[in-house]
Formats: sequence, structure tokens, C-alpha cells
Amino acid sequence: MPFNLNIDLRQLNTFLTVADTGSFSRASEKLFVAQPALSRQIRMLEEALNVEVFVRHGRGVVLTAAGELLYERARALLQSLERTQADVTAVAGEVTGQVTLGLLPTVAHTFSGATIEEYRKRFPQVTLAVKSAMSGTLQQMVMQHRLNLAITYSHHGSQKNLRYRPLIEERFYLISPPDTKVSKLSEITLDEVMDLPLVLPEEKHGLRVRMEKEAAERNKTLNLALEVSAWPMLTDMVRRGLGYTILSSAAVHDMTERSEVVAIPITSPEISRTLAIVTPMDLPSSVATLKLAEIIMQQVAIQVQTGIWNGKLLFDPKEIGNTHKSPILQEDR
Repeated sequence: MPFNLNIDLRQLNTFLTVADTGSFSRASEKLFVAQPALSRQIRMLEEALNVEVFVRHGRGVVLTAAGELLYERARALLQSLERTQADVTAVAGEVTGQVTLGLLPTVAHTFSGATIEEYRKRFPQVTLAVKSAMSGTLQQMVMQHRLNLAITYSHHGSQKNLRYRPLIEERFYLISPPDTKVSKLSEITLDEVMDLPLVLPEEKHGLRVRMEKEAAERNKTLNLALEVSAWPMLTDMVRRGLGYTILSSAAVHDMTERSEVVAIPITSPEISRTLAIVTPMDLPSSVATLKLAEIIMQQVAIQVQTGIWNGKLLFDPKEIGNTHKSPILQEDR
């Protein structure tokens, strides 16, 4: 079937670079192409499409309505071609390409090092990037195809245009400074937790939302000692004796091993959260992405089996690596 195309991939790549940088001069520097030649490629693209894709102004350029549509389609097209190239190469046994992984800050601390080390060892030809953000931001980045996959919370009302592959239901613990009356407890009720001075993230953070909801259901107000936005500060403030926080045991495993903090199970009721691998619904996962998902699942299973991560696995470890039961292609909703 013949195709009548008046534009080429070089023009599209140039267009995307100009759009991303907002300037012909900055795009010229990034692409190592003389600015007149770069301008000529954009002019040829506009002539082929019979539309203007940029509006020029004193500080650079902005996309027109037609340019915004072209940007969305061109980026998806080039990403698809890149995945196709990598997947075809993988048929010969060599996994290549680029993968961008998104992690929650607490999860990043839990097992990112082992995961990345194993992935780099097994697939050295893949360029791997890792970004950390809150759950909602990560899901938005997956939908925008800025992340190939992410590990986020899976909860009621999850985005319908994302796939969720549940990983683990992890239990929450009260994280206490050492050598306090509370740190000597073998367990603590949620009502008792509510009365303690808590160090929690800002209001839009999933953990904070969850605790506010639990407090409201008990007609209580959280006793907020400190509000911090950076995850390492949560545990550092607890270590310094400035309050208590609530996290999974895995998030503070190293600190509890060093006796810097104590993790106390919360009871009556237990509270937990579900973590899932998230991928875009409208984009097939590359071989490199699937291999990363497999290693993530392996690392989660290892940490649960060794007691580092207290929680319930939500997948069968035997399915990892089974081509008929891909950890991405067989997502649960």
C-alpha cells in the first residue's frame, strides 16, 4: 500500500525540538544544526502541511493550534518508531531502547537501588531514567507518555486510561523515635496514633489524605506537629525526636536496623495501601519496559520473602518471565 507523505522524520524531530526549547536558536544548539538550515526544515514542513505550526515572537516561538496537534501526533509517532526499532532488535536477543521509570519517594528508597543494578546488569544497552514524584503526578506523567511505567498507589477512582498491575498490599506502621514510651509498644491502635504529634507530608500527598480521612471518620483532628514536603525529612524529624510519622516498614528498614527509629504495627484497624505498576492504556509496552516490570516484580517478591517488606504479594511470583502471562499485558483493573 503506497503512502503519500510530504514530510520526513528529520523535519518532525526538528519541529519537536523547537517546540520543546521554545526557540530556534536553542534548538539549533541542541541539534548541532545551523539555524538557517533548521529554519528551512520548519518552513518546508509548514509548506507541506499548508499550515503554520509556530507563532514567532520576540522571546522565541509558541505552537499554533495546528502545531499543538502535530506535536501530540509527532511525539507519539517517534516514540512508536523508537519502540518498534528496539523490539525488532530484541527479536535477535539484544534488548535496546530507552525506558523512563517513575517512583514514589518512599518506594524509591525501598528498592530502587537493587532494581536498577539488576536491570543495568542484564540489559546494559537500554538507557534508563528514573524520576520521583507523588502518586497523582506520576500517573499524569504516564498518561502524557513522559513515563513508560511507574509504581504508584492503586485506589478507587484510578484513571481509566491507565493500566494497573497490583504489586503489593503493604501495611502501615507508626514510626517512632527510639527510647520513648511509645517505642516500647509491640503494637498501637489507630486511635492512639491520632493523639500523637505527627510529622506528615503536605495536604495533597496520598498519605496525608489517607490520615485526614481516618481522623474524620473518628471525629478527630490530626495532631500535626510538623508538615514537611520532602520524604527524607519525615524520618529525619522522627529520628531527632520531633514527632512520629506513618510509613511502611520497608521505607525505614535501614533505619530500624541501625536502631535510629522503631516501626510499630498499627492495629484496630490495620491500615494498608496497594501499590501497582502503572502503564498507559493507549500505548503498548516495549520489550525493554516489560523486562523492567519483571525485575520490579522480582525485587518486590524477594523483599517480601526476606521480611524486608511486610505486605501481601498481589501476584504469583511464578508468572514472572512467563511470556504467556506478561506482568504488563495481563494487568488487573
